[in-house]
Amino acid sequence: MSAISLVGAAKDFGLRSLFADLDLHVAERDRLGLIGPNGAGKSTLLRVLAGLEPLDRGERRCHARTRVVLLDQEPRLDPSLTVLEQVFAGDGEAMALLREYAGVSHQLATGAEDGQLLARLSALQHRMDGCQAWDLERRCREVLERLGIDADLQERTIGELSGGNRRRVALAAALVAEPEVLLLDEPTNHLDAEGVEWLQSYLDRFAGALVLVTHDRYLLDRVTRRIVAVERGEARPYEGNYGTYLGLKAAEEEAEASTAAKLKGTLRRELAWLRQGPKARSTKQKARLQRIDALLEAPSRQGRTSLAMAATARRIGKRAITAEGLAVAVGDRTLLRDFSYDFSPEDRVGIIGPNGVGKSSLLEVIAGRRPPSEGLLELGSTVKLAYFDQHSDVLLAKDGKRKVIEVVQEAASRVQVDGVELTASQLLERFLFPPAQQHQPVAKLSGGERRRLHLCRLLIEAPNVLLLDEPTNDLDVHTLGVLEEFLDDFRGCVVVVSHDRWFLDRTVDRLFHFEAGRLERFEGNYSSWLERRSGASAQAPAREAAKRSTPPAKGAAAGPRRRSFKEVRELEHLEAELPRLEQRRRDLEQHLATPSGPDFARLEELTHELAALVARIATAEERWLVLSELAA
Repeated sequence: MSAISLVGAAKDFGLRSLFADLDLHVAERDRLGLIGPNGAGKSTLLRVLAGLEPLDRGERRCHARTRVVLLDQEPRLDPSLTVLEQVFAGDGEAMALLREYAGVSHQLATGAEDGQLLARLSALQHRMDGCQAWDLERRCREVLERLGIDADLQERTIGELSGGNRRRVALAAALVAEPEVLLLDEPTNHLDAEGVEWLQSYLDRFAGALVLVTHDRYLLDRVTRRIVAVERGEARPYEGNYGTYLGLKAAEEEAEASTAAKLKGTLRRELAWLRQGPKARSTKQKARLQRIDALLEAPSRQGRTSLAMAATARRIGKRAITAEGLAVAVGDRTLLRDFSYDFSPEDRVGIIGPNGVGKSSLLEVIAGRRPPSEGLLELGSTVKLAYFDQHSDVLLAKDGKRKVIEVVQEAASRVQVDGVELTASQLLERFLFPPAQQHQPVAKLSGGERRRLHLCRLLIEAPNVLLLDEPTNDLDVHTLGVLEEFLDDFRGCVVVVSHDRWFLDRTVDRLFHFEAGRLERFEGNYSSWLERRSGASAQAPAREAAKRSTPPAKGAAAGPRRRSFKEVRELEHLEAELPRLEQRRRDLEQHLATPSGPDFARLEELTHELAALVARIATAEERWLVLSELAA
């Protein structure tokens, strides 16, 4: 049974069709992911499903009693309400009582004692005892804390909060409402890694239907069971999670390319035949020849929207960035102290840690936007630095009324890319800005399109050191894939601050983790770091218990434990097995990247095998690390 249905739905945006003749059914316990390029209409489709945006044609069907909650990218909250009042804004008697209780409590906390307010508070407490409102309040506070809104912030008004905290409050309100249909538009924006992990487990347990738009591909892969790709006025469904979709899409594009190649071959043969003899000179036959020529020259369906991201090469010397005894402070608070590191020209470094610890502040110091409070920071003499910060709305503040093409022409009217000279217009086309859109004001772009324009504006200047602060925010998954490929080939130093687990795994090979005002170094990507941390957390209680229960014998020498005979054999087995597992993983990845045909069942089987193999390799590597650290 469908909770929401769209039948023959169509929505236009100016002269452009977002989707047309769309039939979409959201079942009662559906797990649906919407993907597509920025500006394709994903957010609009969510608002249509929520009943907040009218259709131009077609019909939306939803039972009047079905509760639908939408988390918008720019949620509208009441600035006069406290955080708790906003979170308690849902339906139901318990929510109404909690909302009133929070309002009365806030009045008493901010003013003098009032006998009537105290009496009202007492009466509310009595009523709340009878409808389990206290359990609901505890759950609401727990959700807020898990999303990074601590007890102090919970008593403040919405108007006092930062933009990131407001969005986390809106997410908490959407989750605790527990509707029949939950619509989430980029819920991981402004969440740290722990918050994303918690959200993933929460959505796994959510009892209603879920429709999700997110750039977090791990979340998309692990939570969804159906993908709808929104692009070029179409919405195409794919059964399975994101990993399955990738395999199906690759097979589909290969089949389309093969069909297009066969069609062009047929057309060329027909064209050669038609041009023979006197019939080719007739008016009717000439018109047919012209149509065939046009078909031969037309680009392929996927080629018209492929993003090609490349930058000119700029030489970089032996030294990129040197930090010695670096300290970063904001006001009276020291965020980082005594950090020393030489960033090499080939470095791929990720900086991770909870929100508010100083990651962005460190990038601002490296970028020269704020001075260090202590220590030395030097850039190499050949360094050309580009800083892709979180605030692409700077384009609105500075260039909102200017045309898209003018923003790029300001940096360069022409640029050499891969040995080919491109105009600003041609470069914008590579970044999926068609000629008609290039002459629109920047203010008319979506948030993701502004991010893409900001990236284009930076890369045209040919940097050799890239500082990326949450680069995945508001970018669609296709653009992220192209950006990752660009960074693979980028000849220079890359420093990334991100909570996107997939992006970190693809782009960095060294991490610095904020720990009590210091940066702890880790060799490896984010998944390796997470496994090491999880393993250490799980082993710590066991080690402490072992220490308490089996103290060392009197006179025993201190030192690391030696490997037993069985552990020696296990280590030898792992050292022989790991290369075989890695080779099988490479074989599977290559097979999925270049499928032989549209055998969707086989692709899904290989995708599941790859996922199981990756988990097996991670477990084996963790065990190898434990055994290898023991004394021989």
